[in-house]
Amino acid sequence: MAERWPDNKEPPGWWGTLRGRWRPTWSLGWPSEWRPAWPKVRPPRVSLANKCLLLFGGAVLLIVAVALTVPFLRMNALVNQGQFEHHRELVQIWLAGERAGDPERPPELGTGREAPGSVRRSGVPATRLRLEQARQLAENDQVFRRAIAALERGRRDEWQAARWDGGTRVYRYFLAERTPAAAPGEAPELVSLITLTRRSDGAAEQLGVNIVYLFSAGCLVLGLAVLVFYQVTHRLILSPVRQLRETAELVRDGHLDTRSAIRTGDEFEELAETFNLMLADMQTTHEQLRAINRALDLKLNELAKSNSTLHESARIKGEFLAKVSHELRTPMNSIIGFAELLLDIAKAEIQSMPEGEEPPASLGKRTRYLQNIVNASRSLLEMIESLLEMAKIEAGRVELRVEAMPVREVCEGLLGLISPLADRKGVDVRLELSPQVPVVETDSRKLQQIVFNLLSNAVKFIPSPAPGRAGPAGTVTLRVEPLPPGVLGGEERVRFSVIDTGPGIAPEDQSRIFEKFEQGSEGLSRAHQGTGLGLAIVRELAGVLDAELQLVSDLGRGSMFSVILPRKLDPARVEEAKLENAFRGALAGRRTLRDAR
Repeated sequence: MAERWPDNKEPPGWWGTLRGRWRPTWSLGWPSEWRPAWPKVRPPRVSLANKCLLLFGGAVLLIVAVALTVPFLRMNALVNQGQFEHHRELVQIWLAGERAGDPERPPELGTGREAPGSVRRSGVPATRLRLEQARQLAENDQVFRRAIAALERGRRDEWQAARWDGGTRVYRYFLAERTPAAAPGEAPELVSLITLTRRSDGAAEQLGVNIVYLFSAGCLVLGLAVLVFYQVTHRLILSPVRQLRETAELVRDGHLDTRSAIRTGDEFEELAETFNLMLADMQTTHEQLRAINRALDLKLNELAKSNSTLHESARIKGEFLAKVSHELRTPMNSIIGFAELLLDIAKAEIQSMPEGEEPPASLGKRTRYLQNIVNASRSLLEMIESLLEMAKIEAGRVELRVEAMPVREVCEGLLGLISPLADRKGVDVRLELSPQVPVVETDSRKLQQIVFNLLSNAVKFIPSPAPGRAGPAGTVTLRVEPLPPGVLGGEERVRFSVIDTGPGIAPEDQSRIFEKFEQGSEGLSRAHQGTGLGLAIVRELAGVLDAELQLVSDLGRGSMFSVILPRKLDPARVEEAKLENAFRGALAGRRTLRDAR
């Protein structure tokens, strides 16, 4: 048995040569099939005229062939019927010669036109066979079997078969001889057959002439039909289509003033009129577009001139905010430091007074004024810090330090920072940390800034308890839990949630509070002073950390702010977020300059 070639080796000889063009399919032995890998060839395009001509020509050819088949069969039947009548007359002549005592003569075998064993009487070669003899011949002759079967049924006394022998038609005629009926109603019995075998050149010639006439007539009809159809199609269909195509090509080349001039008085003329209307609309639209383009070119030139100014203005604005904020922080820290020092001195004077003695009114007023100065200075410093942070984010100058962050230590530190503010308002702060939380690799400082802003907002917006009310004013919970990979995308994430029992946020305000200088409803804005930049900074920093913000709130029951960040920060996405923030900051600067104008 032939061995199989290894799959990693080339077949030898011309197989290896053709491997680049043919792909073999291997079986247990030699390659059993070769599949060509030729490139797919697009079939040639056929014009509408050729399609119509081919389809109509095929249809006419089929119709003519079917129509000529009927007269051909009829002519063939007439020729056979004529030969049948002629053979009947010849057999009757042969029987008349037999009755007249005409001597029997052997057949003329040399001519090949008479069957062996026949007897000539009156010039007609025929043979009388008893039924037993006919049955013996029928064993090897199918024509005899068919003739006996047809004549024994008693419905007919004559039967004829014909076949072609080269260019000659050979006929075999059979006449039944029966016994007289023994009784009324009984069928006569077949006793013998008279057979006549004859070769007819005239019948073959007559059939050939008929075929020639029919074929000539069919070709003439087919040619005339195709010619008429070709003329009708070209004049009524293809010529208007060609004119429309030429008009469309001129329009494609830019000649929109071209119009179709088809005057056929039918649907093609209606199509041409519709086409002309469409061209008129296109020309009008083209002129309008050209006018609009000219106006746009002028506008683009103006915008190009002002873009540099806008960009420079945005840059100057960012630098101004950063520098001013930086320059304001130093004197504000000094003001806060001296105000706190003076406040401590005033408080020390009050504490040094003897018990039961009321402090002077001037000392109490000084203490109250110093406390107002400290509070106002701290609020102003917080605003400056927020503006400086927002300016850095918009300028894309946020620096990240990605490192492994101990989640528990960070959360406990945040609760320690927010506890003084929560204690002053009587708010209970809790931590819910899932034991399955993994180590997070991100910028710990930026994440703490996000969570601290959310915690301070939650504590700040919880209403103070009514006088005489026992228990905490509300509850703020910091919950940290892992999210499986299938919840948000295909990577593992961690969710930091700040849940409060505050007043909640209205649905119409939930998408607005993350914008700059927005604090929700007007009542909350008046009750809680601030810049409105806290949540805007949270949103921008979350984008830098590739985190997602979620808000769920119910009026009267509280809110839940969630920060969902990946377990490991991708540096490529961080750079993308920086560029996006810088671009948005530039757009914001342009809008600010435009509004100022």
